[in-house]
Amino acid sequence: MKALLLALVAALVVTFASPASAVTLQELPPHGDGRVSVRFERGLDSLAEQADAEAERMLAEIGADLIGSEGPKHVVVQLVKDASSLVDVAPAGRGAPAYAIGVAYPDLGVLTVATKRGAQQVDPISTLRHELGHLALGAAVGDRAPRWLHEGFAAQHAHEWTWDRTELLAGMAWFGGVMPYDELDHDFPGEEAPATRAYAESEDFVGFLSRRGRWDDGEDEGDRWPFRHFLANLAHGQTIDDAARQAYGKGIHGLFDEWQDQLGKRYMWAPVGLLGLAIWVLCAMLLAFAWWRRRRSNRRRLAQWEREERAMDATRVIAPPYVPWPGEDPFDGDDDDEPAGPRLMN
Repeated sequence: MKALLLALVAALVVTFASPASAVTLQELPPHGDGRVSVRFERGLDSLAEQADAEAERMLAEIGADLIGSEGPKHVVVQLVKDASSLVDVAPAGRGAPAYAIGVAYPDLGVLTVATKRGAQQVDPISTLRHELGHLALGAAVGDRAPRWLHEGFAAQHAHEWTWDRTELLAGMAWFGGVMPYDELDHDFPGEEAPATRAYAESEDFVGFLSRRGRWDDGEDEGDRWPFRHFLANLAHGQTIDDAARQAYGKGIHGLFDEWQDQLGKRYMWAPVGLLGLAIWVLCAMLLAFAWWRRRRSNRRRLAQWEREERAMDATRVIAPPYVPWPGEDPFDGDDDDEPAGPRLMN
């Protein structure tokens, strides 16, 4: 009996201590040229259909920055409900960052997107664009693209501007928290807080490269062509420094210093601009308040005049109509059309 109880307790411990079963994914039937395959967790049918319909268009838009690249030959899109499942569906031998909401494996052509992370809901289509950016850049450049370029390129194409990221960049500019290029280039931190700083810096630096012209001239708008040639140079096997020098006329460290200088100028003057905006908004509010008070005063004045007029009407004495005396001819005056005035009695 004792042995039976011990066996039962052991079975219960194994049952409740064992990890949850892996997420099971369904797959949409392929369509078109079959380059994109979509697998999804049960309950994400409509999102899977939307991702399947838009993935090719997104790849074409991203590919405009990658001259001469045909993009990934095959893309596997995996959709899960919660970010905790990213590890469950990761390719064998691969993992996923603990803070990630989506992850891509460019060498395998596989990406996974979650719709939420705990109670935090996200836009899975924006995350899909981000991860497709990783796959497209990986297909064009291979492993020659550093992590900051990968993350900045993907974020640029996902249009991931947030106010929190702007505040982070402003704090880095004001308090000298910019990560040096060599530290940023070497590796991204594994924890979420420093990784967020690295992501913000990478996105802004890559955005600077995409806007910069061929030369260091504020009037020289690049229209993305130097940036595209920079990526093409990388794809043809040049080092990142040589690729930058040929596309921009300056090495990557010099470009990073130029970006850092512009970052300081942008955000150091931001408080002045915000103060001017605040003053303008305050003046507009004061004008609106003055107009409202003037209108309310006019309404009160009109209402007061109306009350006074009603009061005067109520106190006004109205003379009774003239009634002639008996036997009196009311028309005995000089004017035949007018009745005679009243006669006074002595």
